[in-house]
Amino acid sequence: MTASTRFRRLAGAIAVVALSVTAAACSGGGPGAGGGGEPQRGGDVIFLESGEFTSFAQQDLRLWQNSSVSVNLFDLLIYLDPETGKLEPWLASAWEHSADYTEFLLTLRDGVTFSDGSALTPQVVVANLDRFGAGDTARGYTPSRPQFASYQRAEPVGANQVRIRLKQTDTGFLNGLADLRHSIVAQKTLDLPYEQAADIRNAVGTGPFTLDSVKGNTEITIKRRAGYNWPPATAKHTGEAYLDSVHYIVSSEGSSRTGLLLSSQAHLARDIQITDEKQLQGRGFHYYGSRPFGAIRELAINPTANDIVADVRVRQAIRHGIDVREIMTAIYNDNWVEAAGLVQRGTPGFTPLPGGTGFDQAKANRLLDEAGWTAKGADGIRTKDGKRLAFTLYPESNWVAAVQDAELIAIQLGRIGIDIDVVKVDRTTYTTVTTKPDNVFFWNHQTGADVGQLWARYRSGGAGGNADKGLDPLLARLNTLPVGDERTAAVADVQRYLLDQGLVVPLEETQQSFVTAPNLYGFKAETLGRSALYDAWLDD
Repeated sequence: MTASTRFRRLAGAIAVVALSVTAAACSGGGPGAGGGGEPQRGGDVIFLESGEFTSFAQQDLRLWQNSSVSVNLFDLLIYLDPETGKLEPWLASAWEHSADYTEFLLTLRDGVTFSDGSALTPQVVVANLDRFGAGDTARGYTPSRPQFASYQRAEPVGANQVRIRLKQTDTGFLNGLADLRHSIVAQKTLDLPYEQAADIRNAVGTGPFTLDSVKGNTEITIKRRAGYNWPPATAKHTGEAYLDSVHYIVSSEGSSRTGLLLSSQAHLARDIQITDEKQLQGRGFHYYGSRPFGAIRELAINPTANDIVADVRVRQAIRHGIDVREIMTAIYNDNWVEAAGLVQRGTPGFTPLPGGTGFDQAKANRLLDEAGWTAKGADGIRTKDGKRLAFTLYPESNWVAAVQDAELIAIQLGRIGIDIDVVKVDRTTYTTVTTKPDNVFFWNHQTGADVGQLWARYRSGGAGGNADKGLDPLLARLNTLPVGDERTAAVADVQRYLLDQGLVVPLEETQQSFVTAPNLYGFKAETLGRSALYDAWLDD
């Protein structure tokens, strides 16, 4: 059977598999060959995604379902090693910067070409940087914020260099160049209006794979690019990718993804149900809990949503009333970990939370009493001036245990007299209701190549509803300090402010779950947790 025939049959079978996971688990293929060995070239991999593909314009490349594909089609100027946190050469072979981090000089790698055959030149890099810095309203593009907020201009220097000038000091700017949002595309793609650039058929990059075919919003096939030979310095090999092709198919039901893996009809899946992880691991599948650089998963509280949460004591009580340890024990397994700071453990700038995530039921009750919520109804819910202490909580649309988390948090806050109405909505509705100014809660797990990018929503006047200006100078200071002890101390100051003001409740480390077949090796999650397949190979 040819690969293309198998792909067609699989796409048609997905709806059926969702109804027969038990049978697949009993009769599906077992573990593959041994422990790998020397990487082999060839093979066609089937990758199951959980959501429909949308846009492949640069500003949309970080959307999870798009990024599974785009991370293999495009390259970046600089690579941020997820294991060391150090910047490594990629399309830029070298760089230098002024003492005040307002001017950067990049030297471009020789011999790099786009998939349309055009060369990587200083001029096309400048055009990309200008797009990130200023957007292009005529073509429908928005500027990249906050990463390029300080960008002033760029200019070609000679045959292989680019000079970048910033309006003010930004020590995290180079890290920002390692963000998938800043993938470099060909001039041919830059010239297109947004609606056309969003079409993956117009996506022209320098990556190790190129587009082979696309079917609506649910199937994409990419193939190995001939002649590719410019991976990041830390890649496990050089030259072309090992795999012949990767076929992405949307399988929206978690049980379906598990069934297809167990029945050997797929090699790789994202967003595996927590309840299925151990079963798959027990059958020899490889589990990858990708913890990207950036912020932990947190529950943000909008202090200007209403008069109740305008009281910092109520916001603090919510944090102290949530028992993260109980959440981890009841919902998750040992593949997952409780947050230890507002920054992920592996991200430069991580600093531990004093006192852990903050659960203290007695303190929560005391704070609510001090805030005047002393009376209780027959159901145990606190009242004040005849008004119930009640909120609505919408489970987020992009987390594997979103509903379970929300429902357990509702139970926990009920124990201190807060009524939480958990309302489940679809992805589109979630965005609409949670961006309204009177919405109290927002789930946040912001990935970012630099800590200076993580908390823009909490600035005064930002999307988080914070009117206090106390955070602004703390965030501004972050961008003046290079990675090191002083910057980590500045992160601790930001963290202290957000917790003291009751703006965030730390929960779990941000994580994306990937499972690969027993005979698929070399899978790697890049800095922001996306599935890079350059080093991946099949052991037949």
